[in-house]
Amino acid sequence: MEASASAPTHPEIELEPPEWQPRALRAGARGLCGAVAFFNVAFVFAYFYLRSQDPNKDWKIGHVDPSVGFGVIILLALVASALLLNLAARRPELTVSAGGAALALALLSIVLQVIQWTTLGFGPESGGYASVFVGWTALYAVVTLACVYWIETQVATAWRRGREGVSATSAGVLSDTPVVEAGLEACSFFWSFYVLNGLVLFVLLYLL
Repeated sequence: MEASASAPTHPEIELEPPEWQPRALRAGARGLCGAVAFFNVAFVFAYFYLRSQDPNKDWKIGHVDPSVGFGVIILLALVASALLLNLAARRPELTVSAGGAALALALLSIVLQVIQWTTLGFGPESGGYASVFVGWTALYAVVTLACVYWIETQVATAWRRGREGVSATSAGVLSDTPVVEAGLEACSFFWSFYVLNGLVLFVLLYLL
């Protein structure tokens, strides 16, 4: 029995040029910003729609007043985290220290949010405002947790490269510095935008 012919070999897949990667990272971060904007617009719409269309007077049922102080502390932690990560992206010598502090503050904001939920005294069934408050803050914290992972990977990469003393020139290897810097810049850009969305959340849910 004649052996079957071997499968045709496929031509080698050409990889994208390395210089494209920083641009792709930056473009991806800005695309994520668009997705997050739509995510928050849904809650903004729900807030104003339920507040304006309130025929049964159930916008707030009972004592539904979250602590403004808690909201301010959470917001300050987020803003400080965004500023420190921006500093880490601009100053390579501060990437690990400032980035680590930004990571800690982002985690702190989640912890504070969880503590606040335990002290609210109301749940999503306490009217339209309560449902928007619980749903928006919960999903905001979930996305913040994803951002924490992203920040951690950027800081860990910078720390590892510093510890190993990467010297691409002496080793004759193409340096990955532009890609690493672009990744950190993309992370910082998105995190700053996301924190700005948190400011909108604070104004609507705590001040109006």
